[in-house]
Amino acid sequence: MEALLVCPACQGDVAPSADFYRCATCGTAYPIRHGIPDFRLWPDEYVSIGDELAKIDRLFAPPAATFRQLLTRYYDLSPESPRRLNARYVAAIENSATRDAALLRKLRSAFPDVGRGRFLDLGCGTAALALAASKEFSEVVAVDAALRWLLVARQRLSEAGPPAVGVALICANAEALPFRAGSFDAVMSDSVLEHVRDSRLMRQETLKVLRPGGAFLFTTNNRFSILPEPHVRILGFGFIPRRWMEPAAHVLRKTPYKARLHSRRELRRLFRGTGRVELPVYEPGELGERNERARRIWEVMRHIPLVRWMMGPFVPQYFITGTKT
Repeated sequence: MEALLVCPACQGDVAPSADFYRCATCGTAYPIRHGIPDFRLWPDEYVSIGDELAKIDRLFAPPAATFRQLLTRYYDLSPESPRRLNARYVAAIENSATRDAALLRKLRSAFPDVGRGRFLDLGCGTAALALAASKEFSEVVAVDAALRWLLVARQRLSEAGPPAVGVALICANAEALPFRAGSFDAVMSDSVLEHVRDSRLMRQETLKVLRPGGAFLFTTNNRFSILPEPHVRILGFGFIPRRWMEPAAHVLRKTPYKARLHSRRELRRLFRGTGRVELPVYEPGELGERNERARRIWEVMRHIPLVRWMMGPFVPQYFITGTKT
């Protein structure tokens, strides 16, 4: 793993010590926090690094015995999260392994020639996608800008046992990855594109770390979805002008709002020449029992050309796929 790592600021070689990695070119030191290398050039937008470390101390005191206990405690310690939605968030994260295994099959279906060497779960959260990939790829790396989520992910992977416990966890920004060019056979990212500061840089970094012939698959929520916005569960929220979204979220849900959902038109412009923006296709059971009826209806409707044309700009989610030439 260490042979893959470079300085995200200058791409220079980095050398490890007990407490940090230091760049031989620019001299920047990247700390190792709670056993996880921290290559972030900036913190995530929801919390400073100092506040995050304090939250981690509270999260693990006393130590939680299970992944679910950690999840529940995390949201109990997050007053900025709407309490009425906490149970929904916990359930969605617990069930994410089923969905992300289905996403991995979509990658295989779209790109059957992709190798089984090295896989990157970009913006991994609790690493459900990395967990699924660990059964198919010889080496799996999971990256997130939130150290707190990586520690929760470590508990999930530990409970899963081999080969999941071999997943490498790295704290880094999706727009400044600490990996050598051409390091990965596949990169996948589930509902992350709308959370980065610069989606163009995330696309560029993804293509940089892919080997020639390597493939990527992103999912992202649609700004103009006919369903409630998934982070605040408010119908029509995406139609609000962007500058009003965070004030509206504070008033209506008492929560900050940093997401920047894209429309289909914006995504097509962003990935022009590098990837395809596609309507979603879901496997039976992928969305859970609660949404199975809606999934079956969509499975019928998406085959009707007029419906595809009318519904295309308003579906809840898009898949973006591409290869590095």
